[in-house]
Amino acid sequence: DSSTKKYKLKKEFRYALIGIVIILIGIFVGRSIYKDYVYKNSYEYKLENHGYKDDEVKLLIKELDNKKLDELLKTKKDDTIISFLKEKYYIKKNLQRYLDYYEDHQKESTKDIVAYVNVNADYDTYEHDINSDVSLNELVICNKYYKLSSDYVPEDIVDMKSKYYYGDVQKVRKVAYDAFIDMWNAADKAGYYLIVNSSYRTYQEQEEVYNSYKDSYGEKEADTIASRPGYSEHQTGLALDIFSKDNTSIKTFKDSEAYKWLKDNSYKYGFILRYPEGKENLTQYNSEAWHYRYVGKKAAKYIYDNDITYDEYYAYFLAQQ
Repeated sequence: DSSTKKYKLKKEFRYALIGIVIILIGIFVGRSIYKDYVYKNSYEYKLENHGYKDDEVKLLIKELDNKKLDELLKTKKDDTIISFLKEKYYIKKNLQRYLDYYEDHQKESTKDIVAYVNVNADYDTYEHDINSDVSLNELVICNKYYKLSSDYVPEDIVDMKSKYYYGDVQKVRKVAYDAFIDMWNAADKAGYYLIVNSSYRTYQEQEEVYNSYKDSYGEKEADTIASRPGYSEHQTGLALDIFSKDNTSIKTFKDSEAYKWLKDNSYKYGFILRYPEGKENLTQYNSEAWHYRYVGKKAAKYIYDNDITYDEYYAYFLAQQ
């Protein structure tokens, strides 16, 4: 009868409902088990169980590829690699070089190693040539790793007025010359008469300068005093050797009041002290209190505020672009 049929339908519905619930529970449990399995096989789980903190785990996963993470898990917790990753001027592509250098220099700080490697100082000078990118204009770099071609000549070289230099006629790129005049006027108001004794040099002129030092002192000493041709900032037309009218001595200018003014104010006009004292291992030159380089106001201010060399600035902000 109809009541019996209704009962059977209700019973079948209940069984179907129970079956659906069992299937849903199975799916839920299965997904939970699978998620747990996936998590326990993830780098996040493995690194946490290896002793790394949550923020360190996120940093490692962000910065390292799977191969490097696998290597990391095969050794005890490595705080050194975390230190490198947290350094302000850390560059991802240089990580292995940081670690290689650290192997033989474990007493040095990770901060110093990052700076040293970033500027290519872990390579031998004049043996790791990179072509200078002259399209960067006033931000072009030229040092013992970056080289200008022998035929490079800036297009906007101008003669300086005689009131700004002594000796032979000095030339400089117009953008640097305009900035120098502004700086000269400010220095004059402060009581200092700035004067230039060396500026733009062609490749051939730099060759003569370098060979002169080499003949007098030998190659090793010459390399600490002057650049080899093609590697000199003077060829960029953006470098000036600046003294004061009452002190033109390379031996005593660093003790003068004019030097102190330049050191503290040149950045306001786009210039930097290119080879500062205490940074010789980064610039690969002896300190030169008289050598100033035009890089533009933005870069100069950052370099001054953060007490870094132009080599460091270039490596972090420009070489990776």
